Amino acid sequence: MTYFASALTGVALLCAASATANTTGDMPNQYFDGMAAKLIMVGFRDIHMVDEKTNTLSAYDQDGGEVLIVVHPTNRQILRQSFVHGGDE
Repeated sequence: MTYFASALTGVALLCAASATANTTGDMPNQYFDGMAAKLIMVGFRDIHMVDEKTNTLSAYDQDGGEVLIVVHPTNRQILRQSFVHGGDE
């Protein structure tokens, strides 16, 4: 049983590392890395920085709709999100 648990843990770590490598773009600092991780946990993917000055990120939701997300500059709260394409709403 311990071999199975060890193998399962190894696979889980490998999947987690590959998932984060493919789901976020380069973030300018640790705050936005944390924000991207939070967004991934709630179902967003392909997260990229749009404008660091306005704290705007772009991502895709669970249904594949492209979303612009404005986050609070310090407390990792989503202030506003809007769909890029009207048909995605």
